[in-house]
Amino acid sequence: MSSLILFFGTNLLSQEEKDSEFKIGLGISLFNIADYEWDYESAGSNDIYVTIDINDKFRIEPSFSFSISNYSESFSAGIGGFGKSTISDFNLLYGLRLGYNSNEVLTIAPTIAGEYYFIKHFSLGCEVQLRGLIYGGELAAYTRSSLLVRFYF
Repeated sequence: MSSLILFFGTNLLSQEEKDSEFKIGLGISLFNIADYEWDYESAGSNDIYVTIDINDKFRIEPSFSFSISNYSESFSAGIGGFGKSTISDFNLLYGLRLGYNSNEVLTIAPTIAGEYYFIKHFSLGCEVQLRGLIYGGELAAYTRSSLLVRFYF
């Protein structure tokens, strides 16, 4: 009996373990004030994220957005890579986002984010970026903050 307790003891006495497996989710950026300030004639767009948690330490997050208005059409695509630190129902994310859009603008953005799970399949988070933009030989930089909602399958 004591051999069985020693063998299975860590599983019998421990709490439920957090998921450390591969999972996929969809998310949307709800609010990006900086995107609306660049050009008042273009339609604003919210990024859509495909969240791919490789394990409990690393996340890959492709993103895309588009806007169509009377004045312009634009499309952007990007990818982010993040390290994760999990504390209870909270994830701290830190990494880099790269993007490119139909106006031939390259974006490089070091990013830090937080995400809180209200339930297993739904999280609310925020992220802050320091964006570097490269276009036509010019360089620009600005900060961007976003409120993110994600649903996991």
